[in-house]
Amino acid sequence: MPQTMGRLVPFLSLIVLMCASASALAQGTASSDYPKVEIFGGYSALGQHDGNRISFGPTASVPAKQSLAGFETSVIVNVSKYFGIKGDFSAHPSNDSARGPLTACPPLTPACITVTQDFQLKTRLYNFLGGPEFKARNRTRFTPFAYALAGAAHSSAKFTSSSPTLNVLLKSSENGFAMALGGGLDIRAARRVSIRTSMDYNPAWVGEPGSSRRDQVRFSLGVLFH
Repeated sequence: MPQTMGRLVPFLSLIVLMCASASALAQGTASSDYPKVEIFGGYSALGQHDGNRISFGPTASVPAKQSLAGFETSVIVNVSKYFGIKGDFSAHPSNDSARGPLTACPPLTPACITVTQDFQLKTRLYNFLGGPEFKARNRTRFTPFAYALAGAAHSSAKFTSSSPTLNVLLKSSENGFAMALGGGLDIRAARRVSIRTSMDYNPAWVGEPGSSRRDQVRFSLGVLFH
């Protein structure tokens, strides 16, 4: 994964430069029919494909939770009435406890053991994305928009289970490439406030080796300030 992050550094640097250039251009543009900067914050739900798994190494993995609740925030610097540069961050944590069978194969032992006991799984998934956003501004209260974002994802997981028979502590941390392709609708509620809803395809290349792509759908609902 360090090699993956090394390849991402030039791309993320380009996004930062694009945002800085867009900001400078927006400040120099005299316009009264669109906001130069917009800020969004709100609730986000992440749905994952049933086959996604969280890896703790070559011989240990668990199914990824299929629905995660979190939040999303973004800043859009508008270069024109219909085009802006967007920086986006989202976080989706999960803390789950359950009881079930666990199978372990300790080293230097002739056989594996299976024990039914309580366990806890804590996961975190973060998206750091940037790219263009296109808006179909018009004279109504409704503004459709679409975007194509790319950047990095960071995931972490911790699996724990303790009993007199079996103690398990597994941790993993992954960095990888991520995208968000989608769009939504802004509904103006006041002169400087709109309600924003969006949905996108949000693949993240973090997870079990050999099938590391997590196929995800992200839905967000919140407030846009402009």
